[in-house]
Amino acid sequence: MDNCWWTPAVLPPGEPTAWVLVIEKSLPWSFFVDRDGRRFVNEASNYNNIGKAMYAAHAQTGKAIPAWMIFDAKYRKKFPIGPIEPGMLQPDSRVAQRLRPGRGWLHKADTLASLATDIDVPVANLEQTVQRFNEFASRGTDPDFHRGETLNDVHYTDPRVKPNPSLGPVDTAPFYAVQVVPGDLGTKSGLRTDTSGRVLDAVGHPIADLYAAGNTTVSVMGPSYPGAGGTLAPAMTFAFLAIEAMAADVVPAPSTQEV
Repeated sequence: MDNCWWTPAVLPPGEPTAWVLVIEKSLPWSFFVDRDGRRFVNEASNYNNIGKAMYAAHAQTGKAIPAWMIFDAKYRKKFPIGPIEPGMLQPDSRVAQRLRPGRGWLHKADTLASLATDIDVPVANLEQTVQRFNEFASRGTDPDFHRGETLNDVHYTDPRVKPNPSLGPVDTAPFYAVQVVPGDLGTKSGLRTDTSGRVLDAVGHPIADLYAAGNTTVSVMGPSYPGAGGTLAPAMTFAFLAIEAMAADVVPAPSTQEV
């Protein structure tokens, strides 16, 4: 019961729900840091792994939940962040007052040192992290976390950015930060079933007339994430199997016809 379909998310004030960072996390000119100002994850990996990584890092340091997404003016101009559209469509002056820089959610500063101070992250650590990240971006490789090395990593990126479309130097002022928390897209644990969708009891025996499929059951994927639609195909498949099982399990009612 300790698994969900995890995803990094932001909590903009005044929004009815969290905004998941399925796309934003992978885009160039940005990265995540903990509250010590240090990276702790391949930000372009699948969202389920990032959620798990946030909890794992927090268990070690106590500083990864919440974390921070750091990005620069290039990112802000071209890409969205939560409910805020790219700056070329929605400049800071047109962002809703509750989200605007200086209001406590979207942080903005002319220098990395000022940004670090604003979000209460050690200045030296953030500056060192940015310098190291920018060196990786210029080479197109990330030896620390291997960002941009898989097809999944480069799916939501900018192919115009070279040599690695997921890596871009965070070097253009002003600099921005938003707080990131682990969110979930749905449950991943629940009722245990057999391969036909029959719900099992504590000792593994089918419970009469009880069937389940989808996110009410334990995921057949275990703790992993195979790719987009990871919940849909198993739900459809096990629903079909459960219906077949229901038909097979039906006991004909006793005949009331007199002989």
